[in-house]
Amino acid sequence: MSDKDLRANYFDPCVLGAQTGPQTIIVRQVIGERTRQKVLDIRVQVPPQKPSIEQIVDVFVKDVKVNNVEVITDKVIVRGEFDIKAIYVACLPEQPVHAVEIKRYKWTQDIELPGARKGMDADASVSVEFVDYDVDEHSRAYKYKYGMDDCDDDDHHHHHHDHCHDDDDRCMREFSVSVVLKITAKVLTDREVTLGIADGTLPSGPKG
Repeated sequence: MSDKDLRANYFDPCVLGAQTGPQTIIVRQVIGERTRQKVLDIRVQVPPQKPSIEQIVDVFVKDVKVNNVEVITDKVIVRGEFDIKAIYVACLPEQPVHAVEIKRYKWTQDIELPGARKGMDADASVSVEFVDYDVDEHSRAYKYKYGMDDCDDDDHHHHHHDHCHDDDDRCMREFSVSVVLKITAKVLTDREVTLGIADGTLPSGPKG
């Protein structure tokens, strides 16, 4: 085969773009991403079938999740839920340990994201930044929390079983839980990008 025939059958991949013209691909692009805090103060009540609270041992939040993410004009609406569980010492002579729970507590947070439009896709995540409880300052639980147990004083020690375990106003049936959530949302869209443009510029407009 002559050199002329070899050149006629040679295919140069480097000039593919010039031979076939510009090519377009669809890429996933983040329009915006922001983080916001959600501060909640939640009142917890002990169910009637459970004893009152003398001392709160621990309060924690679990099963935190995002249930829904919706995009509207320049904003993302994030909805989710979590459980609250409190472990406490009952206001009874034998001081048994009990638990009280709130299941699937709902929350909603809006996050401003300029450029967001209805119909765009969005993702969101959530984490717990802070959890604490608050009790009435006249309650037994308040004294335990802040190390002010007057039943350990010498003057009151002999009254401990009678004074400390009566189901009176010193024993609580409700308390508050403060929860701070960290919520991050981002909006994404498909963009059409053209390859093989001589000046190397890319279009900035979204597809459609």
